[in-house]
Formats: sequence, C-alpha cells, structure tokens
Amino acid sequence: MSPAKTSTMSNKKHKNGIKLWAVVFWLIIWQLAAVVMKQEIFLVSPVSVMKTLYEMMKQREFYTRILFSTIRVLYGFTIGMLLGALIGAISAKMRFIRDLMSPLISVIRSIPVASFILLAVFFLSDGALSVFIAFLICFPVFYTNMLTGVQSADVQLLEMAHVFRLSPFKKIRHIYFPAVYPHLLSAVSVSIGLAWKSGIAAEVIAIPDGSIGERLYYVKMYYLTGELFAWTLTIVLLSLITDFACRLIVKLIGHRLSGRR
Repeated sequence: MSPAKTSTMSNKKHKNGIKLWAVVFWLIIWQLAAVVMKQEIFLVSPVSVMKTLYEMMKQREFYTRILFSTIRVLYGFTIGMLLGALIGAISAKMRFIRDLMSPLISVIRSIPVASFILLAVFFLSDGALSVFIAFLICFPVFYTNMLTGVQSADVQLLEMAHVFRLSPFKKIRHIYFPAVYPHLLSAVSVSIGLAWKSGIAAEVIAIPDGSIGERLYYVKMYYLTGELFAWTLTIVLLSLITDFACRLIVKLIGHRLSGRR
C-alpha cells in the first residue's frame, strides 16, 4: 500500500472517529436532563452511574459475572468466526455449497434474535444459550465476508500462480489473504458488538446463575436504575475492549503473513 493511500485512510479514520468534545456534550445533556426530571428511577444522572459503578467494582461478584459472560460470548463469537470463515471460503469455490447455504443464511438474518432465543431456550441449558446465540449471530457475518473476500481475489494473480505452480499455502498467503483481510477485519468489528448484544439478551431471558444477564434481570425487576445503567456501561466497555483486542490479533496475523514486523 502506498504512503499516500495509507495517509488517506488515516485521515478518514481521524475524521470518522468519536470526538471527545462530542462525548462531553452528550454527557452534559444527560446530566441536565436528569437534573430537570428529578426522577432517578426513570433517568439516573451520569454522576450517579459512575458512583454506582465504583461501588460495584469493589465487589468480587462484579468480576465473576463479567468473567462468566465474557467467556460465553467470546466462545460463541469464536465458533461463529471459525465455522463462518471456513464454510464461506468453501462456498466461494463450490457453487453447490454456496447454493445450499444461501437460504439458511437468509433465514438466520431475517428471524429476530428474540425469536431464536425463545426457540433455543427449550433445547439448551441456561449457560449454553448465550454461546449458541452469539455463534448464530456471528456466523452469517463471517460467512458473507469470507465469501466476498475469496471471490474478490485477483483472477490474473491466480492464473499466474497456476502457471508457476505455487503451493496452496503460498496462494493463500500471497493472493487470497490480502483479498480477504479487509473483509475479515470488518467482520470482526461488526460481529463482536452483535455477539455481546445477543449474548446478554439471551442471558436476560435464560437467567443463568452468575451472569451479567441475570443481574440485569433483577435490577430491572426492582427498578435499580443506577445499577442498570452501570451494567449497561460495563457491557459497552467490554464490547469495545474485546473489539479492540480481536482486531489487534487479526492485524498482527495479517502483518505476520505479509512479512511485516
């Protein structure tokens, strides 16, 4: 990639990134709205949320719930990534598999997440439900992106590789991976957020012991609005952290395969 192109991409990222002043602006609006309403049972202030979160962080239960839910969400995400990418790559080369998967992918995309959760809750244990739902939501994202990435590989390079009899590994490393890489990075960024949303939603319905979803269910039942907002903020932060970590891993693998350090 040329320096000019890299610079352009960096500028786009800078322009599209979240600005600190915008975050501060909306926090101020939130605080003012809470002060005007004076009804913390409906709208708690950001100051109260941070105080509640601080108190929660002193408790061991806070971290055990995070660990419980994180393991299951990432487990479902990982299975969805591996199977989706594998079947997507195979479908790109085999028309029969692509035609076979097409209606299934359409159905998964069309059916609401809540419907999947309510159907699956009868067949899966409480702890396994969030894993399955996270997998189900991530699978079509990786499948589609891998399918598109493999199909976008340069035909002329593939013909040249055939002429010079490059090994399958070299084809994957030097032709297919550069084509798939941006699609894979996009899939990770999109699906990790969806995995958290769907996984926690499954926990709220199944109420597995020791999960974030279980606690969300009870704080909603007893109108503990401050804790509800604090847990919601925690989920958002967990989603951002895992998104950053997963994208970093993919980038490191990409640099490794491309020979960059």
